[in-house]
Amino acid sequence: MRANTATARLEDLTVPGIDRAVGHVRRWLRDMVGTDHPLLYEFTVCVSEVMTNALRYSDSGRGGSVRIELAVAADELRARVSDDGGASGAPHLCDPDGEGERGRGLHIVNAYAHDWGVERTGPGFTVWFTLRS
Repeated sequence: MRANTATARLEDLTVPGIDRAVGHVRRWLRDMVGTDHPLLYEFTVCVSEVMTNALRYSDSGRGGSVRIELAVAADELRARVSDDGGASGAPHLCDPDGEGERGRGLHIVNAYAHDWGVERTGPGFTVWFTLRS
């Protein structure tokens, strides 16, 4: 993982594939990024959306785990969220389900992120994104 500046601090965390892990990761992000970082809110929303997708659509949410890697700099935040894979295929933009709650996560990432993408990592996938101020 690379950040735009040479002063980026790298952090990582692996959590069990359970719903309450999303809240734990949000608190961890606040501690790692800092409450005064101008991108904290958007970054937390993006990580939460990608992590929720990993729990909902991959083997991570069926007894697996999710790994989050961060690069934290004053003007840029980067994340990599890796799942355990499964039958649902690669994460991708899809049409939201009308008034329902599904199908919006990667659209939110797409709206906030400077750039983002998906990589195959072993049996699973990694969604990465960068936010810049």
